[in-house]
Order: sequence, then C-alpha cells, then structure tokens
Amino acid sequence: MRKNLSANLGALLGTGSLIALCLPAAALAQDAGAGIEPDTQSDPIVVTGSRIRGIDPVGSPVIGLSRDDIEQSTASTTTELLSELPQVFNFGASEASFTSANNQNANRTFGTGINLRGLGAESTLTLLDGRRLPAAGTQSQFFDPSVIPTMAISRLEVLADGSSGIYGSDAVGGVVNILLRKNFDGAEAMGRVRLADGFEEYQLGAAIGKTWGTGSIMVAGEYNDRGALAARERDFYTDDFTPFGGPDLRSLNSAPGNVTVGGVNYAIPDGDGTNLTAGDFVAGTRNLQSAYLGVDALPAQERYSVATTFQQAITDGIEFYAQGFYAKRKGVLNRTALTAQFDVPESNPFYVNPGAPGERVTVSYSFINELGNERAPSSQEAYHITGGLNAELGSGWSGNAFYAYGHDKERSLTFSLGSGPAGAALAAALADPDPATAFNPFSSTGNNNPATIASFVSPFRVDTDYGIQEYGLSVDGPLFALPAGDVRVALGAARQEINFQDLAPFQTNFDRKINSVFGEVFLPILGGDGPELNVSAAGRYDDYNDVGDTFNPKFGVTFRPVDSLTLRGSYGTSFRAPTLSDTGLPFNQYRQFIDANGDPANVLFLRGGNPGLAPEEATTWSLGADWKPDSVPGLSLSVTYYNVDYTNRIATPGNDFTALQNPDLAPIVTYNPSLDVVNAIIAGGLFSAPPASPSDVDAIVDGRKVNLGANKTDGLEFIGSYEADADWGAWRIGFNATKILSFDRSIISGTPLQDVLDTINNPASFIARAYAGADVGNFSATVYANHYGSYDNNTVTPVQDVPSHTEFDLALRLRVDEPSSFADGITFSLDVQDIFDNDPPYVPNGNLAFDPNAHSAIGRTVAIGVRVGF
Repeated sequence: MRKNLSANLGALLGTGSLIALCLPAAALAQDAGAGIEPDTQSDPIVVTGSRIRGIDPVGSPVIGLSRDDIEQSTASTTTELLSELPQVFNFGASEASFTSANNQNANRTFGTGINLRGLGAESTLTLLDGRRLPAAGTQSQFFDPSVIPTMAISRLEVLADGSSGIYGSDAVGGVVNILLRKNFDGAEAMGRVRLADGFEEYQLGAAIGKTWGTGSIMVAGEYNDRGALAARERDFYTDDFTPFGGPDLRSLNSAPGNVTVGGVNYAIPDGDGTNLTAGDFVAGTRNLQSAYLGVDALPAQERYSVATTFQQAITDGIEFYAQGFYAKRKGVLNRTALTAQFDVPESNPFYVNPGAPGERVTVSYSFINELGNERAPSSQEAYHITGGLNAELGSGWSGNAFYAYGHDKERSLTFSLGSGPAGAALAAALADPDPATAFNPFSSTGNNNPATIASFVSPFRVDTDYGIQEYGLSVDGPLFALPAGDVRVALGAARQEINFQDLAPFQTNFDRKINSVFGEVFLPILGGDGPELNVSAAGRYDDYNDVGDTFNPKFGVTFRPVDSLTLRGSYGTSFRAPTLSDTGLPFNQYRQFIDANGDPANVLFLRGGNPGLAPEEATTWSLGADWKPDSVPGLSLSVTYYNVDYTNRIATPGNDFTALQNPDLAPIVTYNPSLDVVNAIIAGGLFSAPPASPSDVDAIVDGRKVNLGANKTDGLEFIGSYEADADWGAWRIGFNATKILSFDRSIISGTPLQDVLDTINNPASFIARAYAGADVGNFSATVYANHYGSYDNNTVTPVQDVPSHTEFDLALRLRVDEPSSFADGITFSLDVQDIFDNDPPYVPNGNLAFDPNAHSAIGRTVAIGVRVGF
C-alpha cells in the first residue's frame, strides 16, 4: 500500500522544489540554564521553575531544548518536537486517535496536547514566556504548542515536576515554557517538504529581526499544509483482522445491507432493490463493510501562524516589552459513513420478507452510496498578547507589571442520523407507501430520492470561544547576605478573568475570576570554595470565585558536595481546578446501546459538565542526581526518581457506548429508572433528541465528568550525553529514557486502585530515545533510535503480549557558509523518519488492528529542505 513514495520524491527532486526546515531531535541534555538564546542577553533572567531572576530551579530538573536543537530535529512542529521526549505520552488530546479511551473522542478539532508523565494533557501547564495561554479544544482542556511557529522559538524548557506552588492550576505533571526569540538581528527563511506513501506535508517559514541600542523587534511566521492520510493506504488500518490471524470485524451495516428475520441473517442482493422476492435471499449469508472504508487515519490540516517580540528601554532602569502570536488552523477528517439499523414496515413499497410471514424485518444499512463518507471540518483561531514593564528598583531589586490577553475560537461540524427530526423523517420514509418518496433500504446503488435521504441527516455543531486575561505585579531581589551568598525572594500578585462560551449546540456563557498571591525564597546555606547547599521554598494562594480557594507549597534542595556532582530533591502539592467546560456545558442524548446480552437498550446518556466537581489534588516529590565528571569532559549523566499521588481525578469513565457491557462501569448505570427520575432529567433540557415517551427509557448512563478517584505513579528518568572532538571533527551520543515503576488508577470513586501500567491505552513502563552523531566540517549526521516498550492488550482474551517496537530516524545537515553576497549561510537538510518502515505490531484495538496511541500510522517519511540566513 506504500507504493508512491519514490515516484513522489523523484518528481519533487525533478522540479527542484527543495524546500525544508531542519529540526532534529533534541539533544536531550538536561539543562537548568538560561531560558533565552545565550548570546542575546547578559542580565539575570527568570528560568522555568523559579520566579527569582538569575538562579537555577532548586531541586527540580529542567530539560532545555535550544535553538540549535530545534534546527537539528526531524520534527515539523513544536508539538512534534516536544513529543520526541520520553516524558511526553501520546494519550488524551491527539489528532491520531478518536476513541472514548482517555476522552479522545471529545477532541473534535484535531489538536494535540502535551501529556507529561502520562497524567493527562489537562495536567500539563503550557506557558509562553511564563504567561498562561488560552486553552484549546472544544472542552478547553489543553494547549497545542504547534500553533507557535518554530521559527519564532528561542528555547523550549520542560519542567517535569509538580509546580502549582509557583504557577497555580494545571501544573501537576509539569510545565512546558515556550520562549520566543529576542535580540535577533537579521533574517532567515526556510522550507520543508515531507513525503510518505499516501501522505505529504509542506512547510514554509521566515523570521526577521532588528536590534538597536535600546531595544529590538522580531517577527516570525510559518505556513504548514498537510494532506490527509487515508486509511486505505495502510494495511493495518482495518477492522478485518483475518490477515493477522484474527476475526473479521467488518460490519453488517453495509451497502448492500443485510436483513434479519427471526434471528436469521440474509444478505441483500446487489442491485436497485426493486421487485425482490423471498427467493432472492439465501439464509445464513451476510454482506460486510469496513468501518474504515473511505476513512482518514489522519485529518488534513492547514495552519498559518505568526509571532512577534518587542523590547524598548524607556529610561536606564525601565523597559517596555510586548510579545504575542496569532494562529489559524483548518482541518477536515473523512469519517465513517453514516449507518443505521431499523425495522421495515409492510407499508414500504419495497418491503420483502425472506423469512416467515408476519415476522419483524430488520435491515442493517450503510448510507455510503447516498451520502458518501461523513466529512468533519473544523477550525481553530487563537491569539495571545502580553505587554508589560520591567523596572530596576535599586539595590539589586527589580519589578514587573504585565497584562496579557488570549483568545481561542474552536469550530467543528459533524452529522447525525436517525435522531430528533431526522429520526422521525427516517421512520416516516420507511412507512411511506409512495415509491417515489419512500426510502428503499434494499437498494445497493444509492438510487433513493435525494430529498428523502437529506431529511434523515441533522448537522451537529460544537462551537466554543475561550478568553483569558491576566494581569499582575511582582518584585524580586536580595533580602540580606549570608556567608554563602544573598538570600533572595520574589513576591507577587495576579488576577485571572476567564470566559468560556458554548455557541453550539447550546447557548451558554460561563465566567471565572481567580485572585492569586505568591512568594518564593532562595537560601544559600553553604557556598564558597567548599560544598554548596541551596534551599528554596515557594507558596501560592489561589482564590476562585466558583470552586473555592487553595494553597500549594513547593520546597527544593540542591546539594553539591563537589563541583562535578549535584544532588537534588523537591516536594510540593499541586492541583487542577475543573475547567468551565468541566463544570458546565451539559449535554444529554437519547440513544441505543447494546447490553451485556447483545440486545439493544434505550438509554438516557448524560454527558458534558458536572457542576458538583471538586478540584484535583496531588502531592509530588522527587530525588535526583546530576554528574559531570571533571575527568571526562563532555560527559553529563542525570537520574531522577519521582512520585505522584493524585486524587479527585476528573474524567469521563462513562463516556463509553459499551458502558452496559462493562462491569467496571456498573456504578454509573441505572437500569429500569423510575419515571420521576427520567422526567426530571428530560425537564432539564439540553437534549440532542429527547425520548418520545419516558417509559421508553431502559437505562440511564452517567457519562458526565466525575472526580473518578485516584492515580498513583512513580518512576525513574535517565538522561545522558557525551561530546568529544576528534582529528576529523566531533562526535556525540546521548539518551533520554523513562522507566515507570508503578501506575495505579481507580476507575470510579471509592473503588480499589488497579495496576494499569503496561496495558493498552495506558503508559508503557519503558520509553527511550537515543542518538549518535558526528560533525565533519560543515556536514553533520545524526541517527536516532526511538523505543516503545512492550505492554499487554487486556481488552482481548487471552491477554495479548504486544511486543516492544523500535524505530530509527536519520538527520543530515550540510551548511554552506556565505554562498553569496546577500546570504550569510545556507543549510540543506535531509530527514528520514522510521528508516526501515516498520509496520506497527498487530493489536486488536476494538475494531482497529493497531494501537494509534503507541505507534504512528504514517510510517517512513522523507523530508528535504533548506534554511537560508541573511
């Protein structure tokens, strides 16, 4: 199925369209250094993990990805670059998976969030130079860093440690801080083309900057156009498992469809469905259709983004600054064809009964010939701007005042069949005796009346707007001197005002106001020529107008017995306040589920927000060591042990159409509910389609957001690198690996913790990325190995042991210095991801033959490009 890569690449080379970015894998070196390009600013700066200028975070490691790391990576976007880190897990908001696992089916606009340590994208806080960003997704629970153009980024800093004591809500798994380029003087342009079989992506970008004696400005923009990846291009993207030794799970909802009479199945003959008789049917036969017929494995995406920074000294001690970004993203996903199962009455002019007279005739049907595949378009428009003043207050003290505003607009559209007015229209068309307007479910040619078919379909929009403004004041500086150095503090206050609007399917408007005060102290206990011991303590108080208040401390210790060895530890509490989508935006449905006996059941499906939610809470602590031996220059080794005890987790365990079949979900299912309960729910409104009669309801499934219980996890993280010079140039090796020791979770509040480590839809215990590279003159080559550990597929019997999977990437760079009078340098790049084009392991994952959370469907890609500096 991967047959067009060489042809596409040849055509590309033939036309001379050699445009590409060069972004190789991160050097993965652990770095708690400056959060800005080192040659652009000499004043003390604030580093991720601390609010005190000029000090490294005490007790907590920061993974720093420099501008050079970004330009060397094989990734296309900021999100892809961060996702190369083993600390980042592909669970939750992802453009590649749309199942109910981890609430992925709520990601209607195809964004991808960063999920540190497998605790959820909603538990990772993403910042732009220390400022909060507008939440994305129609449930406003994550931020997708891909909206920030890579050309604008100076550095990425990842703090995989609970940090609510410094940053407030959401920083449970950790913090990602995106730092834009400042003091950039010059211009750059880049382009990139990435190709795989059945897949292509184009990227263009530019940055221009100017510095002067008292200030600077930088503007960078990027354009990315990625085509869809069709499921038919990948043999493993199927529900027919027979090539892998499994069952055929293709559906009876097909075209032509299937008739069931008296429990016996009959395949409908191919044709226009007219003049059929019982003799045209054969008992025990069936037609099958793949749910992935015409479906996209990845949506098409088009993105525009621009970012800017500005700095200007007003006086010798006061500086004005501003920065921000704007991005617009459009996507479309070809989804499965609309299908239905229904009874055909004798009044239908095409009615035929291949079984015993008088028995019910049920047809399973796909509308693929009448309606084609459902196309689900979506869009995101986001922007954020920050402005403020930095002031030198004297005696080593500095102050900051800022205002920030961000807005995110999400739009999505899908279609439903057989509910509300559309359901009534389908029932009426089935009973219609007029052959000109009746619906003929026995046809396989799509020759039904177009107006009749159109009446079956209802559009379903989910449109949301999210706005956040934040403003505050802070100061930091020395209090007094100790023998080992100055005791330094930071103090501040801030206010957030958040607005979340649901524009469709319902008109709702929610607001939140948060007042915060925070402080941090740095104590140098030992220093000078001997051992060094530093201690820090931070605390933050947040007062919410709707969910109460919270205080969270964080403590850190760093001990350096000798220059080459650093021992560190941290302890703190963190929290995540329920979002305005979590506590509001209810949405209920009346639909059919299949129960444990395989029979249909009419269900009131409660979904959406829950006003009774409480904040999530966590206790986190870590211990670690960093070693840079003097005897081996260029060697750096680091190890971190972390422990997270996370309670009151907010999730949607009942957001599952198989809830009646899962005994673990029994607490959220109510069978044979009383009419009073049903009437009370119906009276609350906000239904996509209420039942015709309360007595029709067989069960209630509570799929709303709930505080599901607890999550406890601990693990080890290893990072190492070595660089050395040789007669012929230089070489380097490195690795970054995470080994989770435990990952226990409760499904429903009050139930025992279950060990879910190394199971499908949960973290694998071992993930690693290693690299080896060399530089010879202006040429560099780096090979990367990406390893994903084995795990159990416990959704099948017997439990399947899914083998580990290792893929290799290659990044080649060739720089030409001063190729002309107008260019400072040109860098050509050639990147190959998944060099050996390894298919993912066979995993019976519902009705899909592989696991998109663990493995990419794209396969081997080849990218070529050029970057020019002026």
